[in-house]
Amino acid sequence: MVAVVVLITPPTVRIDSSVWLPAAIVLTLLSIGLEFITVSLPKGGALSLATIPHVATILLLPHPVAAASVALAVLVEEMIHRVAVMKIIFNVSAYVVTISVASHLVGLIGNAWIAAGHTPRDVFTLAALFVVAGLTYYLVNGALVAFVVSAATQRRFLFLLRINARNTGLSELGAATVGMLFSALWIIEPAWTVVLAFPAAVIARSLQYIRQLESETRDAVKSIAEIVDHRDPNTYHHSERVASYALALAEELDVSDDLIEIVEQAGLVHDLGKVAVPDRVLLKPTPLTDDERAAMWTHTTVGAAILRKFRLFAPGADIVLHHHENFDGTGYPDGLAGEGIPLGARIVAVADAFDAMTSNRPYRRALTLEEALSRLRDGSGAQWDPVIVGNMIRLIIEERLDLPEHLRPRTTARRRRLQIAASVELSAVAADPGRTAIHEPAAQEAAL
Repeated sequence: MVAVVVLITPPTVRIDSSVWLPAAIVLTLLSIGLEFITVSLPKGGALSLATIPHVATILLLPHPVAAASVALAVLVEEMIHRVAVMKIIFNVSAYVVTISVASHLVGLIGNAWIAAGHTPRDVFTLAALFVVAGLTYYLVNGALVAFVVSAATQRRFLFLLRINARNTGLSELGAATVGMLFSALWIIEPAWTVVLAFPAAVIARSLQYIRQLESETRDAVKSIAEIVDHRDPNTYHHSERVASYALALAEELDVSDDLIEIVEQAGLVHDLGKVAVPDRVLLKPTPLTDDERAAMWTHTTVGAAILRKFRLFAPGADIVLHHHENFDGTGYPDGLAGEGIPLGARIVAVADAFDAMTSNRPYRRALTLEEALSRLRDGSGAQWDPVIVGNMIRLIIEERLDLPEHLRPRTTARRRRLQIAASVELSAVAADPGRTAIHEPAAQEAAL
């Protein structure tokens, strides 16, 4: 509905109405063609080269024609790729809204500059219009996507917006700048626009190559980490669950965007060093001897040493090194205590322990959710940071963790009992965060 209202609103003044008709044909064809070309970006995400003609349509075409041109291109591409109908409706509507908002702002700015005595082809007028078109396209489109993803995943809108800006901002604005240059060259002489093809192709290929190298490095390290999970059927997908819990905790604690990503990545590879632990130790179904325990404890230092060799994973090396430190200073490898333990390591420690306690082992069944909550409460202030334990319990109460199927309450009554139990544990943590170290087998196992 919003898209329709914006689309039928009377257009404002264009830069020059004499240039838009041939531009409409060229830009529509370019948009359709470039919709099929995306460039993977080094920090994640992808850039559609269709951004270039999209921005140009804002500057060169009347408002309804610009919106229709982009909508047609998106519709054709998504129908060819057999995208779900609801997704097509959203994507087309989002682009119509984006183009319409940017087009109206261009008209308003253009009117203001002309009223101030500038001509439509005045360099200052054109510069202002170009900047407004590029920035508005980027901001509105990014905000719409972040809003929908936030609603679907329950992740914070501002967090998604910042992550998108950090990962794709410069590239998107770069593509928008090329769209501005295209518009400027078209106004001067349409044939000159072909000079943009070569540098655009070189930049796209370079970005693709960098992304490929980083992706291969990331996949290689994660594959090594997955070997550990595969060695023991009881810990299959353990690292994925730890990463999921750690991500939810980091977001709940409202730490920086950088740390959120580092924590999630460290969660995926936190047990990487166990590749150096012999099977007779790693898979032993009975309590470990002192020598075996010492061998197991080397996995944090080995994992951190491996990660420091890779630029993509080096920021999380300290998290992996210290994720078995205890809040009271009795952990390993360095006996750090309290806030001397890196925050990311304290987060991963709680996520790791929770998954260890709620997973089956050869020598015991998985703890129930209530039992795991009780163990977390008992270890709060001794084994784990009480603030993080409190947030973990709160996430469980509010059902904002992606729990395995066997932990999810299946009935309303069960859900209510769980929420009451979790609320009791949360109150206990808040009332008495400092507790003695715990010695139950599940908690001791989590310390390995």
